[in-house]
Amino acid sequence: MTRSLVPARFDPPPSGRSLDDFSDLVHLIYDAGLHPERWGATVAAIARSLGATKGLLFTPRLAPQHGGLVFPAGIAEKTLQLWGSRFIDKDIWAHAALAKGLFTGNHCWTDADLVPDREFVASSFYRDFLRDIDIRHVCGGVVFDEGPGLPITALSVFRGAAQPYFEAADVEWLRRLIPHVSRSLGFMRRLEMNRAQVASTRAAFDRLPFGVALLGRDMEVVYLNSAADKVLERRDGLALDAARRLEGSSGKARSPSLAHWLCGLKDGNLLEQPHFSEGFSVARTGTGPGAARRYFVQCAPVPESSGWGEPQDEARFVVFITDPLALRLPSRDRLMVVFQLTRAQADTALELARGASYKAVARKLGVSEETVRSHVKAIYPKTRVHRQADLVRLVLSLAQVAV
Repeated sequence: MTRSLVPARFDPPPSGRSLDDFSDLVHLIYDAGLHPERWGATVAAIARSLGATKGLLFTPRLAPQHGGLVFPAGIAEKTLQLWGSRFIDKDIWAHAALAKGLFTGNHCWTDADLVPDREFVASSFYRDFLRDIDIRHVCGGVVFDEGPGLPITALSVFRGAAQPYFEAADVEWLRRLIPHVSRSLGFMRRLEMNRAQVASTRAAFDRLPFGVALLGRDMEVVYLNSAADKVLERRDGLALDAARRLEGSSGKARSPSLAHWLCGLKDGNLLEQPHFSEGFSVARTGTGPGAARRYFVQCAPVPESSGWGEPQDEARFVVFITDPLALRLPSRDRLMVVFQLTRAQADTALELARGASYKAVARKLGVSEETVRSHVKAIYPKTRVHRQADLVRLVLSLAQVAV
């Protein structure tokens, strides 16, 4: 029974909310602890209960590519990629909460408790980031303060500029929900340390408009995101064989199949393949409007213990699937502004996202391969990534791309 989660003794909820509302939310919270892929829907329900348009269960000081958690509601993946790669260090709200000691105990707060309004609207975090996605007010609370194996974790819900400020009743409502979020997420993390990270990463993949496949030790598919699933459902060039390996044809005589090409990457010296090679072009079949188009497949190794898969299906390679004719990468100027890259660094990132090897990038830019490697090394700290697969995913997340 839904109501069984409401304690026998329970103070009346804040005005406008009922015990039934509370109990329903608590059920969702503990269900997400058993099924971590449901955290996004749970965060969305909590946000709605607070009259908020967006929500985020996340690690404020640890971006996803560095082992952090992100379960969003109403926030696009490209926005999360920008936050993790460019604006996490400029998060004036998180810095204020940390400075005031609010990331401890059972603290909950609103933006009025963190930073004076005039200081907030003048900050780069608001002017260059939050304003564009219509986040103006926050109500947040501590899920975990920092401890062994549990980085600082917070739950925040957001309202836009046209919405009212959060009030004391909102803070009290969130304060009552947070302990349940903490128990549910903590239970999941303590028993299965990497489940939350895997769920967070795969939820991020599902929000991407291009195909992502994770491959195991024998190049078998261990995960497909929603976009990749849709590609396979079309049966117009890409498929899974009996061993669950990706299969497709280039359409050229005496050319290897996609499965053979992927196995060649597996059997090669990975230390000598720091890029996405030249990619593999898959001919599409059928008579529909997409028949003359192709799928472009890129593949890169994923280091062990990456957090991209559970122990029984640990990912060893990541594959990106795009339609080259539908791909509109962000402009060089946008990359220069967003990540503070030089012109040459932005050009290098774009060419890598298109699937070019270091040699091809060097030839296109008229520089040496060593110069390209130097550009990549300089790009990584600016974008807060440390491997090429993450850099390409970051650039593609800012593109207009679909399959």
